[in-house]
Amino acid sequence: MAKRLLAPGFVDVLFAALIAWLFILSPKGWGLLLSDGDTGWHIRTGEWILAHGQVPVTDLFSYSRPDASWYAWEWAADIVFALLHSAGGLPLLVFFCGFLLVGTSILLLRWMIWRGSSVLVAFPLMMLAVGGSTMHYLARPHVFTLLFLVVELWLLDAQRRAPSDRIWLLVPLTVIWTNLHGGWPAIFVFLGIQIAARFVYRDPLWRKELALAIACAAATLCNPYGWHLHQHILGYLQSGWIRDAVDEFQSPKFRSENLLQFEALLIAGIAAAWGRAFRGMAGLTEAVMVWGWAHLSLGAVRHAPIFILAATPAIATELTLLLESNWAKARKSSILGIFRDLDFDLRPKFAATSIWAFLLPFGLFWMNPERRPTDFPEKLFPVAAYQAIGAQLPTHRVFTSDQWGDYLLYRSWPATKVFIDGRSDFFGPELGKQYLEMVNGSPAWRRHFDQYQINLVLLPRNSDLGGQLELDSAWQVIHSDALSIVYRRVDPRLGQAFFPAGLMKASPPSE
Repeated sequence: MAKRLLAPGFVDVLFAALIAWLFILSPKGWGLLLSDGDTGWHIRTGEWILAHGQVPVTDLFSYSRPDASWYAWEWAADIVFALLHSAGGLPLLVFFCGFLLVGTSILLLRWMIWRGSSVLVAFPLMMLAVGGSTMHYLARPHVFTLLFLVVELWLLDAQRRAPSDRIWLLVPLTVIWTNLHGGWPAIFVFLGIQIAARFVYRDPLWRKELALAIACAAATLCNPYGWHLHQHILGYLQSGWIRDAVDEFQSPKFRSENLLQFEALLIAGIAAAWGRAFRGMAGLTEAVMVWGWAHLSLGAVRHAPIFILAATPAIATELTLLLESNWAKARKSSILGIFRDLDFDLRPKFAATSIWAFLLPFGLFWMNPERRPTDFPEKLFPVAAYQAIGAQLPTHRVFTSDQWGDYLLYRSWPATKVFIDGRSDFFGPELGKQYLEMVNGSPAWRRHFDQYQINLVLLPRNSDLGGQLELDSAWQVIHSDALSIVYRRVDPRLGQAFFPAGLMKASPPSE
C-alpha cells in the first residue's frame, strides 16, 4: 500500500499536465478562477462565522436591506474559503478550487475506464468535458457539487451493476453536501430516476433505494436553518425574476469555444442515450438522466456541467461498444489491431493514483509565483479605482454593479457596505428592479438615489448611468481609468461634497 501511494503513475502526470494547461500556460492563469466576484463575499462570510461561532441569519453586507433575513446556505464552504484565505490568501484558495475541479475531471476519467470504456475514447471525452465545463471553472462553492456529483453517479452506477451496502454512503455525503452548496437537490433527481427505472423493470431493489432516498431527505435537515432552507431554495429555483435577470439561469449562447464543446457533447449525449435506452434497466436509467439534464441545461447554462458529468460516461460506453465491434477480429498487425493492443496496455495505467497527484500540481503552483493572483483580475474588476479611492469608501454610500459590489466587500468590508452584490436569492425582484432602473439610467434613477442616500457611484466606462451623471451638475468625476470611472455627489450651488444625514464627511480625493 505504501509503495503504491509513493510511486508516481500515469494519472499523476496527467493531473499535473491539466493543472499546467488550464492555470499556468493559459493567458488568464489562475485568475480564471476569480472571474466571478462572489468569491469575495464567501470569504468574508466565512470569516464572520469563525469570529462569531454561529451562522448569520440576517444580512451582513448591504445598506439597501439592513438586517433583513438571510440564508447563508453555503456556510461550510464559506468557512473553508475563509480558512484557506487566512492561511495563504487568494493564491491558496484558487489552487484548492482548481485542484478540486481538475480532480473531478480525473475522477470522471477513472469512472469511465472502470465502466469498461476504452482509454482511447475516455481520454478525449474527458478533455472535451473539461473544455465544455470551463464556463464554471470559478472559485465558488459549486466546486464541491461537481466533485460530489461524480462520486454520487459512480456509487449509483456501481449499485446498478452489483448492489451493495456501499450505496448508503450517500447519506453522510448528503449531510456534508447540504451544508457546502445548494446543488444537493441533484441527489434526488438522479436517485429518483434510478428508482423509477427499477420500478418499471419490476426490480425489487426499488424499495431499498426508496428507503435510501428517504434517509437522504432526512439528512438534508442537518443544517442550521432546518426545513426553512428547503423552502428558501425551492422559492429561489421557482423565481421568475431570477430566471430572467441572472445570466447563469439563461439559455446557453453557442458562441464561445467552451459552449461549442458543450454543444458537441450535447448532440453526442442525446444520441448515445438513445442507444443506452434499450440496454435494460441500467441503460434506461442513464438515458433518462442524460435527456433530463439536456433539457435543463438548454433552459439554464448553469446546468451544463451537470449534464456533461451525466452524459460523458454514456457517450464513452456507446463509442467503446462501436469501436470494439470493429476491432474484435482485426489482425494484430492492422491499424485497428495496434490500437486495440495499445488500449489493452493503457487501461491498467489509469487504475491508480498516488500522493504525487497532489505533489506535482502543488509543485507547479509553487514554482510559478508570477502566475499566482494577488488580487482579482484588473481587466474585470475595479482594482485601479479601489487603489485610488478605497480609503474614502467607508464614508460614502456606494452604488456599483453586483459583481463589483462583491469585489468591494472583499477589499473593504466591514467598513464598506454595498447597495447590491451577487446574492441574487437575497435581494429579490423589487430591489432587483430598482437596481436595473438605476444601472440602466432610467428616469427613476434620481429618485432611487435619493431614497437610498447614494453619494458615490463606481461604474464601467461608457455605461448608461454614467452618461446621465455626466450631464448632471450634482455629480463630479473624482477618478477615471481604462476600466472604470467614479462619480461623487456634490452640492451644485457650493461645489462641495454632498453627505446625507448620518454620514460623515469624507476627506477630499487625492489627485
